[in-house]
Amino acid sequence: MDPTTRRFAVRLAAVPLASLFICPAAPGQSGAPRPAVAVLNLRFDGEHANVLQAGDTAIVAAATSKLLATLAASDRVALVDSTAVAAAVGVAEASGNPCDNACAVAVARTVGARWVAKGTISNLSNLVWLLTAELFDATTGRPVLADSYEIKGDAARMAPAAAHVWAQRVEKTIVEKGSR
Repeated sequence: MDPTTRRFAVRLAAVPLASLFICPAAPGQSGAPRPAVAVLNLRFDGEHANVLQAGDTAIVAAATSKLLATLAASDRVALVDSTAVAAAVGVAEASGNPCDNACAVAVARTVGARWVAKGTISNLSNLVWLLTAELFDATTGRPVLADSYEIKGDAARMAPAAAHVWAQRVEKTIVEKGSR
């Protein structure tokens, strides 16, 4: 055992066993329900791209997966099942129109979520992408957070990283706004 590990183990051994069970509950574990957030799959926008690549939509799918995974791992918000959200979006888009902001709010209400997050990833060039995303309060229908992240470099790696940061901002905003 190295000296750092040994010091930690000695400190931990010095903590009375009873104090390990009297820790304050983590946020969201106090018995109160966590605020529900619906996440619409991120959309790909290649309208202004210099060159469209076959893997562009896979980059957006990876970013969506990271966004969902980050929020699913949260102990402060409850992520609405993505299958239920996708089904509600499918019904709303049956008319042939993409799900806009009003649609996103309606989807959140349909699936019982107080919050809804949606966004777009645009391919601006082969080296520059842009994640634009918004969080809406479904009770008022108003946006409460709007962010954009310029993604430079390897989009397959950077787009999920940007989605992770966005998810953290969503969680923080929900917790702050939800306590008012």
